[in-house]
Amino acid sequence: MIKIANFGAGVNSVAGILHYGAAAYDEIIFADTGSEKPETYQYLDFLIKEKGWKITILKGKLGNLYDYYFKKKLYPLRFNRDCTGKFKITPIKQYLRTKYGKKETFQNDIFIDYSEFHRMKTSDVKYQKLEYPLVYDKIDREECLNIIKEAGYPLPVKSGCFMCPFNSKKMWSNLKVQHPDLFAKALKMEKNDKRWKEMPLILLKGKESQDLFQCDCF
Repeated sequence: MIKIANFGAGVNSVAGILHYGAAAYDEIIFADTGSEKPETYQYLDFLIKEKGWKITILKGKLGNLYDYYFKKKLYPLRFNRDCTGKFKITPIKQYLRTKYGKKETFQNDIFIDYSEFHRMKTSDVKYQKLEYPLVYDKIDREECLNIIKEAGYPLPVKSGCFMCPFNSKKMWSNLKVQHPDLFAKALKMEKNDKRWKEMPLILLKGKESQDLFQCDCF
């Protein structure tokens, strides 16, 4: 059985690789949606170029996630999103079957922390087994942060696309201050979908203001 680490380049997955060791895996895979935060791409470069991590970066057949949904005049919603399946899960499955063949089986380690145990699920295909090592070992978010700090690594930002519907108000505020071009793209995506007034993407007061500043009040 081939052992795979599903790597998101966020706190949990970085802590998971540091804790269990890169050598424990046949391959560490990052599925690139093409719409990750700039800080995530910078952190990947840091891990690969400065720390020597061997990470396979995949890009799915559907291309850039932002462009895909914009052309459809849609954006992912919290309660009805298929972006993870289309841009992360499916590309990884396709890659593994193409590289290793249809007779091989896989253990895919997914690094959700102990507090997120409710997100655990079983695979929908027989050739793949999903495992959750951080949950099994009761390693929570705080311990993940400590693992990274003790290794002397900088802390990564929360992984996810820049226009993720699960962005908090503070994350939207930070995006507008730090990456106004990406915030403008997210706002354009929101207005491109007829549902935006009833089900807005950007949950931020004053989001169209020109003078929004970074503040914990958001």
